[in-house]
Amino acid sequence: MSITRNRDVIRVVLCRARHAIALALALTAVSACVSVGYQRPGRPIAPRPGETLVFGRLRFFRDGSEFFPWNVKPVWPSVEPNIERHVWLLRLGERAVSAEVHPDPDGSLAIWLAGGDYALLGSTQLPEAGTAPFEVVALLRVPAQSVAAYAGDLILKTESHEGGHFAHGEFGVTSVAVLPIDAARATLERSNGPLPEPPVPSPWCAGGDLPGFNDPRLATRAKERLDTGCAPPAN
Repeated sequence: MSITRNRDVIRVVLCRARHAIALALALTAVSACVSVGYQRPGRPIAPRPGETLVFGRLRFFRDGSEFFPWNVKPVWPSVEPNIERHVWLLRLGERAVSAEVHPDPDGSLAIWLAGGDYALLGSTQLPEAGTAPFEVVALLRVPAQSVAAYAGDLILKTESHEGGHFAHGEFGVTSVAVLPIDAARATLERSNGPLPEPPVPSPWCAGGDLPGFNDPRLATRAKERLDTGCAPPAN
């Protein structure tokens, strides 16, 4: 599918940052790059003005077996083909996009982001010549004026079918699992030392009824979902 056909479609730009290729929505031209700062294990957590530490995990499964796109260690041979996964963060309403997001090898993610609403965009391909299939994988609200926010585990499951097709898109069925906030905090602090204040919960918003990536009202519909705490839209 071409992503340059009309104003409702995503196009790809290069966004020079710490990591290579970036993705952007193209209802209008991209206005900026989303800054993503990584909180690496072993480094103490120091508050950053205007940013919040968002932490959680991305977990991928195929036919019931977990695999790790950033450090591939398939448990079962059936997960070996078609395991490429790439994700970016789009700041909604600003046409601003991050460089490709790189979790730790086990999918753990601890990143500093400015407060606001985001869409996690995914593709099974790296953009080439401005084309690639993209999905809105999840939504995320980053609360302002909080040192840290816990997003939980974003779980993505695909099942193979005859002919190599997948149910529910390339990234499969999405769901979110959360630990009690104290347990999530303890997990983070084991690697990075104490948080200066308790984290706030702000889970991923996932599900098959998220707005599509080429929806001209993506930002509006995403905000409506996030405003309701990710409740599905009324029928």
